[in-house]
Amino acid sequence: MSDVLAERCAALAQPVVDLMAAAIECQTGNPETFDRVIALAGQVRTVAEQGADGISQPDYSAWATGAPAVLTAMERAAERRDAKGVWTAFADPQVGLHRVGTACQGYPRW
Repeated sequence: MSDVLAERCAALAQPVVDLMAAAIECQTGNPETFDRVIALAGQVRTVAEQGADGISQPDYSAWATGAPAVLTAMERAAERRDAKGVWTAFADPQVGLHRVGTACQGYPRW
């Protein structure tokens, strides 16, 4: 039997790290970075939209449920070149990317 959480964490490791870097870097106002945020949010969304079936880890379940909305907010902020909005979505206290980080803690590359 496969470990669904391990598979999701493996798929998310690099896109989440890259999205974190882009969310921080876009605070400088570099227009290319906003485009990277949009692309990377899409990569993370692809995994998030697979849901949390077969995963009992509560942080992952909470994150996967809210991730599509928060990623949309991040993309829309990036489209407006709104650095504060990008960071606000990234760091959302309920479903921000820290939740998936907590869920994946201990897995390779986390």
